[in-house]
Amino acid sequence: MAGDPAGNDQLAVGDRAVGNQLVERLLTGPQAVHARAVLDYVAAHSPHPEAEVRLKVLRLTLRAARAGTGNVTGQDLTGWLPDDAERVLQRLVTGGWLCPPGTVSEVMASRSEDPTAVTVPTLLPPQPRPFTFGKTTRARISGWAQKVVGDRKLRKKKLGAATRLLVLYTAAHARPDGRLGHSEDGGLNLDQAAAFTALPPEEVAEHAGLLITADWLAETNTAEGKLRGQLTERILPLRGLL
Repeated sequence: MAGDPAGNDQLAVGDRAVGNQLVERLLTGPQAVHARAVLDYVAAHSPHPEAEVRLKVLRLTLRAARAGTGNVTGQDLTGWLPDDAERVLQRLVTGGWLCPPGTVSEVMASRSEDPTAVTVPTLLPPQPRPFTFGKTTRARISGWAQKVVGDRKLRKKKLGAATRLLVLYTAAHARPDGRLGHSEDGGLNLDQAAAFTALPPEEVAEHAGLLITADWLAETNTAEGKLRGQLTERILPLRGLL
């Protein structure tokens, strides 16, 4: 999948042995660390807790991460939120989190040959910089996120914003073999996964089950306050290399 022409998103290519199999990956280990830092930042600084807002904030933060400004098109905005893009964008603009040069309708009408440069004031210098990565890493993380959220089987299932956030969280927190969490049986903290996805902890299992139907997870359970699971083989290139 090509990167986005408006934002010059790139997909890194590397590989790592998993058993006897050499699996291509899209992020290096250090890039995956930066990707998780972006996810943590969005969870802590999204102006509203709704999953739709958080997903849009992530998209825009990835574009404006380095200098506080970034190019977007209407296709960028509708690609992650096909039904709510304009409403959510208007909410971010009205609240002052995002500053476009014109109206929301004009941003939504932007095309790849003439993208709109939007500003995220909280990311503008001289405020403390939340991220330390350079242009190439920013583009690779943005391309990785686009690949994750835009997975064809997720699109076919028409999964909602909260489930797509869970997709990102599981991809970013998987070991080289595709299992979730740092240790063999450790899994991920269920409360932290719920907080990122804007879901009550008791609803995470239902959404994880949807990822099984989309061939994203091969197995999952939420026993003992942990989200455990295994990425399917086709998803291994997207793992975040914990």
